This record gives sequence, structure tokens and C-alpha cells, in this order.
Amino acid sequence: MSRLAAALVIPALALTGVLVPAPALAATAGSTVTPAALLAELKVVTPSTVTYDRDLFAEGIDADGDGCRTRQEVLIAESLVPATVTGTCTVTAGRWLSSYDGAVVTDPTLLEMDHVVALKETWVSGAYAWTSAQRSDYANDLSIDATLRMVTSGTNQAKSDSDPAKWVPTNAAARCEYAIDWIEVKTRWRLSVDAAEKTALQGLLTTYCGSTTMIAPAVRTDLPTPTTTPTATVTPKPTTPAPKPTTPAPAPGGGVTPLAAGVHRLAGADRYATAAAIASRFKPGVPVVYVASGANYPDALSASGVAGVQDSPLLLVTKSAIPSSIWTQVTRLKPKQIIIAGGTGVVSSAVQKKLATVAPVTRISGADRYATSRALATSGPARSGTSFVATGRDFPDALSASAAAAKQGGPVVLVDGKRGSVDAATRDALKAVKTTRVRIAGGTGAVSSGIESSLKSSFTVNRHSGTDRYSTAVAINKAVFPTASTVYLAVGSGYADALAGGALAGATDSPLFLVEKSCVPKVVRDQVLALDPKTIVLLGGTGVISNAVGSLNVCTTPAKPAPKPTPAPTTPSRPADVDCGDFSTWASAQAWFDRYYPYYGDIARLDADGDHRACESLPGAP
Repeated sequence: MSRLAAALVIPALALTGVLVPAPALAATAGSTVTPAALLAELKVVTPSTVTYDRDLFAEGIDADGDGCRTRQEVLIAESLVPATVTGTCTVTAGRWLSSYDGAVVTDPTLLEMDHVVALKETWVSGAYAWTSAQRSDYANDLSIDATLRMVTSGTNQAKSDSDPAKWVPTNAAARCEYAIDWIEVKTRWRLSVDAAEKTALQGLLTTYCGSTTMIAPAVRTDLPTPTTTPTATVTPKPTTPAPKPTTPAPAPGGGVTPLAAGVHRLAGADRYATAAAIASRFKPGVPVVYVASGANYPDALSASGVAGVQDSPLLLVTKSAIPSSIWTQVTRLKPKQIIIAGGTGVVSSAVQKKLATVAPVTRISGADRYATSRALATSGPARSGTSFVATGRDFPDALSASAAAAKQGGPVVLVDGKRGSVDAATRDALKAVKTTRVRIAGGTGAVSSGIESSLKSSFTVNRHSGTDRYSTAVAINKAVFPTASTVYLAVGSGYADALAGGALAGATDSPLFLVEKSCVPKVVRDQVLALDPKTIVLLGGTGVISNAVGSLNVCTTPAKPAPKPTPAPTTPSRPADVDCGDFSTWASAQAWFDRYYPYYGDIARLDADGDHRACESLPGAP
């Protein structure tokens, strides 16, 4: 969920400066001026200590609506030759000079977009007091060349959020330009400098710039200028002791502890310990904890999106017990409320009774997975107007949609995707949460064209699908996430380790992509690279999702389907009555599928996504 509003509440005691109306710049915009003259006008202020959050800068957006996000715009503009650009504005080739180190690069995946004045440096120099719109304007500022540039990954990581007192380009020929660009950006955006930073800039100008002049930038007049804190008046010590201050009310709890840049893994010994590891990223005091069965996916899928909307975790339990790793998180999180998704047939009254020793418990359930999904959807907070619809017959599409739905403030409602039209109960539930737009997750093989047509009589409908579960996840995320500093990766062949991850991804406004156990499908890798995230999170242990996935190793051509069995089987009896619930393990379902598929196709509809794997929600699925 969005955390931008939180940034507008600035703790008074944390500020190192106060805000005053910005004075007029001595140099007129467009006039020729020396860099030293502009540097002299920058205010010298101790950096702010207000907590920084990169997500408060909405970077990488498509500001002009031409289909190209900021990274692509900069790649195209800076290429020394006409860049090769696909129809979706993915830059695949060109020639770039990484000025910081002098390297010439032709592969755009080796480049990172650098904010000359890093986002964190901007924050401590004044952006902590900006509005979310002003921070987004800065993060995507294409109006001057000084703000953004493409540089090699290693150079960008070495620079990080350093100012010129801590880092300068290794290419000495670029140091004058670097200093001038720094001064131009800080002038345009009314940012302060600290004493060491100003001294370093003066040294760079003297050593490398000589008599170089520059054009004074247009200054943002809507921004405040930080200045030093006025000297406080000393109050005489009273003759009688002052009363002891009362204990302040505790700060509101909850939220998510962010992960640093890099590749991370959230995992445990089993699906329950993995869910606990995922929940450990949430801070104590969350508004609610959702609890669902870890033995099957439907109720947990519906709960995952609703939990993400509320910045809250999803925990998994067995029917009759709470695993110790999960109980540790329940007691640590100190939720104000606990919601059980599903009836006593999946989560027992004994589990409910134990949970009630921590917080008030509410059970939300229905006659089947679809009724439970509708009940969860309508129980949540106010909606944004957008809801997702996904099949309840399998998990991948709904899992991919959970984070996207949370990002848009809406639920994932499960339907029987094989029906010829949407049922009245689902239509009523969507209307109850004030839905105006329905996003269908998956192709017509998952959610029928009849359901789509009947939904269109009441809502604006968009379908997001691909040739398989992996490209469907990409289609969903492309529609909802124009930018992301963090992405979550979960194996697409099993739901166990990823269920709780959907809630965390949703709570952090991050997309969830599906991958193979040991590699990343090319369509997924391309989209992850286009997003250019700083952080990648793997959900599950190495036995489920390998380290190669964290390196974004691309999958080779998938294996061919199993050969036709001999002799040819006779038509199975009453195939329409066969479903995944008739099999106790994935192996038995797959054996049945492999027996009949070569001759009769998916006659029992056990392969929801067409990847020749049957009933992937069953125990033992790869």
C-alpha cells in the first residue's frame, strides 16, 4: 500500500532546519554565470535526520504518456547513435558513454540510471519537506540534462548516495562537468549543501573548471528553502524542580522494515517457516493479521490481496495447530485484530481459540472457496474502484494478481473460470466494494470469454494474460507497476512458499513475478530489467527457488510434453466429473493427465494454464 501520505507528517524534533520562503536567485534563468557564483548562493545546512524512504520518490514513471518510462527516455536521449527501441519502448541496443569512468557501452542492461544528486542526498538537503508530487517531479526530471544520466552499474553502485566530499568520478575529465551539474541541480531544486560538500565543490571548480561558465537554470519557485535553525533562547533554570514529563503515547505501530539494495531470500524449513520469515519483515503493531490454511491455496489467495491492502501479513497454519514459527510471529506482531480466512473445516476452532489469547479473532468464510473469497473482499477497507477477478481452479494467476490488487487498493475475487457468465453473487460483491473497473487475471482458458462479456455490462473490463503463467504475471504487473524499486520472485509451479509473499509484496507496493525453480523465463527477465529494481526478493529456500534465479539466469527452451503412452487408452468414464480434488497427490494427478492427454487433450481440465502440468496445487508438485 501507498506510504506517501506518511511522508507529509514531519516530526518537529527530527528537523535540523526550518523552512522559510525562498529568496530570489541573483542570476536570471538563462543567463551566463560562473558555477562559483551559484555555489555561493546555496544555503549551508546540516543534513536532515528525518528518516529516508526511497519509495517516497515515484521514480521511473511515464510522465508524458508516450509509453516510455524515465529510464528509457534517458537511454534514448543519451545514445550516441539512434537507439534500437521495441514497440513497448524497451531499448535493446545503442551506444553510450558512461562519463564517470569513460566506458563506452552498447548493451543497455549494463547501464544504470544515476541521479547526479542521489535521492537520499536530495532528501536530507530539503526534499524531506516536499510533497509527493514534487518528489516525483525531481525523480523524473527530464527538463535539464544535469539531473539524470546513464552510467555503468559498477560506477553507479560505487557512487551510491555520496556527495562530492565522499566521491568523485574516476575519469578526471568528467569532474568539472560533474561539479557543475551538481550545482545546477541543487540550484534548480533549492537544495542545501553541507560545509564539507561545499568545500569539495569549490576544490573541484578550482582544479578542473578554470574559467568555465554555465547557464543559470530555471528555479522551482514552489519549493521551500531549508535554512539553519535559529538560535534558541536559553530559559533560566527554575528555582523549583520542574515536574517530570508524562510518558508520551506510543507511536502507531505496523509498517514494513525495508530491505537494503541487493538480492535477498525469505525462507524457512517448510511453507510455514517461510511464511513466518516473510511476516518477520512487518513491524509489531500491525492493524490485522490474516490467518489461512497452508494445506491448500484458495482461502489464502483471497486473503493475501486483502492483507496487502491493509499493510498486514498473511500467516499459514495447519487445520488443527499453529506451527511454532508462526506462533512466534503472531505474538511478536501484536496485532489489533486477527482474521481467519475459511471455515472450521480448514482452520479448526482450537486454532481460533489459541489465537484469541493474542487479539480479538473474526472468522470469514463461505460455503465454498468462491463464497469465502467474496466475503473476504467485502470485509476489507474502502476500495479504489479497481478489483481483480481470477480463476479459483488454480493458483498462479490469482497469486500474481494479489500484489497488483493491493497496489490498486482492491481485492482479488475468485470465480469458477469455466462458467459461461459471471454469477450474481460475484457481481453483487464487486458492486459492494464500489468497483468500477475489473481486471481479469489470465486468458480465456482460465476465465472464460463469457464471464468477461457479462462483466462488461456492469464494469469497465481489462484482461491481462499471456501464453503461460509467467507471461500472464508480466502482463498483470506491466499494467499496474510502471516502476518498482523492489520485485518479488516466486516459483510458478507451486503455491506453498509464495502465498504469504503476495501480502508482503502488496504492502510494499511491489510486483510479484513467477519464475522456474532454477531460471527466469525470458519474458520475466526482460520486464524485471526494464523496471531496474534495486532489490530482488526470492520467496522460498534453495530447494524451491535456486540462487541462479537471483542472478536472473534465463531459462532455455522448455522440455517437450511426455510422449504418447501405448497402447491408446479408452475414453475415461465421466471425465467432466473429474477434478483435482479426486487426487491425493500431484504425482497421481499427473499420471492420469499423461495417460489421457495425448489422445483426448485436457479432457478433465486439470491443466489450467496449458503448461502440461496437472493440478499444480496438490502436494508434491514440482
